[in-house]
Amino acid sequence: MPTEQKQCQNCQTGFTIEPEDFAFYEKIKVPPPTFCPECRYQRRLTNRNEWNFYRRKCDLCAKDTVSLYNSEYPGPVYCHSCWWGDGWDPYAYARDFDFSQPFFEQFHAFRLKVPHIAMANWHSTNSEYTNQSVSNKNCYMCVSTAYSENCLYGYWLDKTRESVDCYDILQSELLYESLNSINCSRSAYLEDCADTTTSYFLKDCRGCTSCFGCYGLRNKSYCWKNEQLTREEYEKRLSEFVFSRANIQKEKILLVELAMRYPHKSYHGRNTLHSVGDYIHDIKNSFAVFHASEAENLRYCQDTNYSKDSIDCTEAWVELGYENEGVTAQSSIGVTKSVQVLNSFYSELCTNSHDLFGCVGLKKAEYCIFNKQYTKEEYAALLEKIIAHMKETKEWGEFFPATRTLFAYNETVAQDYFPLTKTDVLSKGMRWYERPERGYGITLRPEDIPETIGDTNESILEKVIGCVSQDDPGAKEKNLHCTTAFRILPEELAFYRKMNMPIPAKCPACRRQDRMAMRNPRKLWRVHCHCSGQKSANGIYANASSHVHGLNQCPNEFETSYAPERKEIIYCEECYQAEMA
Repeated sequence: MPTEQKQCQNCQTGFTIEPEDFAFYEKIKVPPPTFCPECRYQRRLTNRNEWNFYRRKCDLCAKDTVSLYNSEYPGPVYCHSCWWGDGWDPYAYARDFDFSQPFFEQFHAFRLKVPHIAMANWHSTNSEYTNQSVSNKNCYMCVSTAYSENCLYGYWLDKTRESVDCYDILQSELLYESLNSINCSRSAYLEDCADTTTSYFLKDCRGCTSCFGCYGLRNKSYCWKNEQLTREEYEKRLSEFVFSRANIQKEKILLVELAMRYPHKSYHGRNTLHSVGDYIHDIKNSFAVFHASEAENLRYCQDTNYSKDSIDCTEAWVELGYENEGVTAQSSIGVTKSVQVLNSFYSELCTNSHDLFGCVGLKKAEYCIFNKQYTKEEYAALLEKIIAHMKETKEWGEFFPATRTLFAYNETVAQDYFPLTKTDVLSKGMRWYERPERGYGITLRPEDIPETIGDTNESILEKVIGCVSQDDPGAKEKNLHCTTAFRILPEELAFYRKMNMPIPAKCPACRRQDRMAMRNPRKLWRVHCHCSGQKSANGIYANASSHVHGLNQCPNEFETSYAPERKEIIYCEECYQAEMA
């Protein structure tokens, strides 16, 4: 089938459906999408609250618990042990399908009746404030984190220890304010690094030890801003550097300026074959995928691992999946927040089950519709009628509407990637949640925070610190999740002392937002390689190696997450490897 141009019913922009897309839609028997890929992604994200935690009582045992659902949420919320326990029966909520109503309206009313689990957190110790996480110990305010210990304020940590304010870190320890790095230790302010230790302010470095303020190094030691020093010279400079907040901010700016003088690879990742996206590794035959690994034949997927033959899946481990969010699933459509489900459709919070439709909270179930048990034959016959009904209402193949989620828009990850004002949200028929006024009694203004950790004593633990973002006239618009104030935990103070780092002046939410802003957007632009033969196209970088295209302009054109107006020098993978490998 040829390529087809469509107009998004949500944003009204044009988008393309490729032959590969049509083949997939035909295989799983769904009509082509009516939303463009970005709007489909945004719609899935409105179903995900990852970072907004609330205190509320379990509606079964009445104990206090940490929950993703605020006090205005009208449905029952159970603590972890109650939800997984035998004190309630999900089949008690069973109902018949009503062919006189659209499915999404029915399902929204149904899901509000069935108990939801307060927080997605499994097999962890002393890690109550973690979400979408498993097998952690002594972790606090971490999301999408696994097999990690003694970590604070982390996002996408895996097998990581004693790290604070990090994003997308694997098999590392003692890291601070670092992102997109693997096998690193005893370092701070790393970005896109691997196998690096005792270093500071590095970007795109591999196999480095004791380096400071460098870009693009490979297997180097004792380098200062890309200058090779002796060990004695390096240690002298490092001993003279004061890790104050002012100096740290200066070095961060200088590192950005340094990076502008060197080539950047067109994407962040490794071991890719016939694939387009960013922050990807060990994938093949995939297009428009972001933060994905160990995958093949994916299109328009995000935060997806160990997956294949799927389209429009977010935070998923899937095979033959479509419009799924937060799942491990096979042959499923429209499934959300479920684990080990097979041949299932439009269901939520189900585990170890197969052949479900419109179900919530079922475990080890089969052949159920709206939590009602059927025989295999009854299920198949009724499912066929329901699919026909949903095709008439133009619901089949679509994800749950953004106007019918369990969370307010500004509570969800959609606000991180697609920020909207309250006015815009309400005008689109979605909800906005106004947190009650916190009324923190700030006892330490941000301008009075000690500049270095050496000037900080134990009394800092008793302070309520005002977030410096609030001093910005546009703070409410730019720092949408700002908590306005914060406190320092005892284990946090111990970490800063161990790392010789100053107390931060921003709240954890604003620090997280700053880190996310350092990552490239989840969008693609088509650009030409910036290598013009002897130099980069802007004349700033002089090539140090010979390239296949010789002294001529590189002919390669590619999709990249670097927008054309950005200042970085972007090389295709071949030119980048020739210069930076």
